[in-house]
Amino acid sequence: MTDLTRPIRVVFNTREKGYRTKTWTASAGVFTLMAGDAVRYSIGWVGWGITLVLLLSFAMYLFFKGDTKAALAEVRWPVWVFTGWMTLSILWSAYPAVSALAVFSQISTTAFALFLAAQFSWRHLLRIFANVIRFILGTSLVFEFLAAAIVQGPIAPIFKNYEGSKPPAAAYYWTQGNLFDGDRIQGIVGNSNLLAFVAMLGVVVFAVEYAIIGTKRWLSAICLLGSLATILLAKSAGIGFAMTAVVIAAIVSIAAEGKDRETRHRYYRVAYAFAGTVAVVVGFYRAEVFEFFGKSPDMTGRSGIWKLVLGLVEQRPVAGWGWTGHWMPGVEPFEGLVVIGKVPYYQAHNAYLDVAMQLGLIGAILFALLLLITFVKLWRLAVRHTVALYLWPILVFMGLLVWSLTESRMLIEIGWTLLMLFAIKVNEPEEMLEPRGRSPKRARIFNFRWRR
Repeated sequence: MTDLTRPIRVVFNTREKGYRTKTWTASAGVFTLMAGDAVRYSIGWVGWGITLVLLLSFAMYLFFKGDTKAALAEVRWPVWVFTGWMTLSILWSAYPAVSALAVFSQISTTAFALFLAAQFSWRHLLRIFANVIRFILGTSLVFEFLAAAIVQGPIAPIFKNYEGSKPPAAAYYWTQGNLFDGDRIQGIVGNSNLLAFVAMLGVVVFAVEYAIIGTKRWLSAICLLGSLATILLAKSAGIGFAMTAVVIAAIVSIAAEGKDRETRHRYYRVAYAFAGTVAVVVGFYRAEVFEFFGKSPDMTGRSGIWKLVLGLVEQRPVAGWGWTGHWMPGVEPFEGLVVIGKVPYYQAHNAYLDVAMQLGLIGAILFALLLLITFVKLWRLAVRHTVALYLWPILVFMGLLVWSLTESRMLIEIGWTLLMLFAIKVNEPEEMLEPRGRSPKRARIFNFRWRR
């Protein structure tokens, strides 16, 4: 290893005024949005709501103490236009009061993302997300062990999300205690798919953390292995596809750095061809692939859900039914629309289809432009910068995009926070980024040695 290829460890100035306050505020907010059910099951919906209000209020206090003009300048037109169309949907919504509440929630989440973008560097954000994910995955594995080894059965929420003394179906349990049964685990987040998503984020952030020496390397390595193990235990087909996309994006973005335009685009064409081939193979052998994840060939009823949602899209194709984010229980036309195994579902299990249903063709186009512009800017940042730090935003974003083909969580809580964070932070001025090195990032990534 030479001086050109040696990773440089950046040490945070923890004595900076307000460092601990803003870091703990951000960490608590990210945890509450990433593990919402863990908070709701522990202190109830009222406690969860109070927690969110307090965290957002303090985050906004810290935000307005800073350079708000510079921060707002990073919010470009795709975010303003899509949020504006979302807000206007209240006027023609089939459930205007619900839409007003949902828009308020969406703007509040966007405001928290703006706080993260304004107050923290990409490196500091990586540390925050890494530490929160470490905590969630660690406590999830301990929680599953206690359920399987000590309780030897399912654990119900402290604050019930159902009526009666006993959960009406297995899905209502906090965890079903399947760690030793070979079935899917749920962790403290209470949902196998969401747990797998958090673990996928962990794979990305811990790998990048290891590459840039964001903390002790043995800790990053153990957390990376723990994230991979959690993905296997959660058995989420959607995350399996998302991880494939993340790996492809990582390989291509690292290989393309420093290459001429023709070479870069040749790499891109190969990646597109490979991804297309994988999609075709999965299509032909979907029964075998989904069986591996414990799913039916239609991914546990998703095709039926999509057909029902498409029926709603056809009824209001241009402007949609009105924004709601996550479908609100008791509201038409969602109440009773999707019920599988006595469990009602309140999402389309496809974020893009959900946007088309709620905001119509116009909203879907605006959303697509927001995603496309954000993707292009994040990709350029990852490929053109020589520091491996700038890989984590595009890899997380890619995983989020693919996961959203089977889940709608990109539209709420941590999914929306990540989307808005990337859409805003990627517009940060060049001078705010870390200095470029004299060698490509792959030289640093593949020329490393174990360090304590």
